[in-house]
Amino acid sequence: MKSWHFKFLAVILAVIMWYFVVGEERAEVGLTVPLVLINMPRDLIVVNNVPHGIEIRVNGPRSLVRSLSTENLSKTLDLTNTREGAVSFSISSEGIPLPRGVKITRINPTQVTVVLQKLLTKKINVQPRISGKPAPGYELESIRVNPEQVDIAGPEEVVEKLEVLFTKPLDIQGLKSDFKQWTYLDFRNFQIFLVKEIPLEVEVKIKKNNRK
Repeated sequence: MKSWHFKFLAVILAVIMWYFVVGEERAEVGLTVPLVLINMPRDLIVVNNVPHGIEIRVNGPRSLVRSLSTENLSKTLDLTNTREGAVSFSISSEGIPLPRGVKITRINPTQVTVVLQKLLTKKINVQPRISGKPAPGYELESIRVNPEQVDIAGPEEVVEKLEVLFTKPLDIQGLKSDFKQWTYLDFRNFQIFLVKEIPLEVEVKIKKNNRK
């Protein structure tokens, strides 16, 4: 008798679940799913603009579709064993975790190309850059940056050609006295980065102009 009650309850629960998954009104929404590159070879670097995400359309029960969040969704591209050059990936729904009853109806783009180049490290000189002029009657005596060299990394064809990197411009307009200021390198979209993040300090010395 007791077993019969459990069976009856199971049937009722199954009917309820069927209603929510199949019988519920369906809806379709668009989502942007993050695109994640994994297993990047240490001696290579991506040099092209790879999309940060893919656009998908999903269709399913309205309650499930509305509850979807891209926080738990992602599409991975596995770069294991890739070599220097261009590699193309076909983008499908495989690997994108969705609740049962929710399906992807459209994906854009359907293909993503990743261009890889050899990663090169190099020690390079740093040169401070200024803008403006000291106050009338004053002139720039000297300017130096510490450290004078940094280790950078980036695509081989870019790093090989670089001999110097400039700092972000420091404004000395109207100055009458010496000053020190922390600053950053101006990478100018060279696709390069510091091997080790270190602070850069620029020291500017201003002196009176003795010319009459």
